[in-house]
Amino acid sequence: MKLGIVQASSVESALNLTDKALRQGARVVLLPKDWTVSLDLVPVSEFQKIAKLFTAHIVLGGLYDGFSVVSPIITPDGRVLGLSKMIYPDVKDAVPGTELVAFKSSGNKFGVLIGHDLLHSELVLALLRQNIDVVLVPSAVPVESLQWWSDVVKLRAAETGMVFVNANLFVPPRSGGHSLIAVPSLEEDRIVGVVKEVLGETEGFAVVDVDTTSLIGLRARKLSEIGKEIKVNLLG
Repeated sequence: MKLGIVQASSVESALNLTDKALRQGARVVLLPKDWTVSLDLVPVSEFQKIAKLFTAHIVLGGLYDGFSVVSPIITPDGRVLGLSKMIYPDVKDAVPGTELVAFKSSGNKFGVLIGHDLLHSELVLALLRQNIDVVLVPSAVPVESLQWWSDVVKLRAAETGMVFVNANLFVPPRSGGHSLIAVPSLEEDRIVGVVKEVLGETEGFAVVDVDTTSLIGLRARKLSEIGKEIKVNLLG
């Protein structure tokens, strides 16, 4: 399945790069967090048109709507399916979400974690327990944090068996780009997160073809591991 990431910093580039990703066959396209200052400035109807034209899902990143940090999900028939809300919002006085959101595309299940929600293990495990295939992570990570952020994305893929698609904002010096797609892989009987694509320090897009069916066994293995009850022996 072809997955698209868009590294945009304006309404014009977001529309243009999304269109290009869809023309290269992406079935789901993810935009970054904070690529415009407010959801009110997003031409949602234009994104609905191109989603319908290419019969694909478009996930509009993470944007403040005046109440919460949300990620609108547009379906292949041009509808707004719903909003994923940031559970641990980084905007002052923003209303936190109370549940995670998932959707289906081309036989795969997708979950959404906005920004630093990725750092909360209970949210990642909630998606794993729902047997999610791909986790979409819109973010706006600054340049100085890109290395450890990349390591976290790869670690999440390794510890869950899920694919992690991260679209990161490129608006220097506030945010440094380097969007990536991390795919779990079995190497010498251990699961690692392998980066399939990284965008650099510029606006752009990428489309990666990921065989999610080959990862079912890895995810089943991780599900069995988290189901084990391990005793803790407190010494002393």
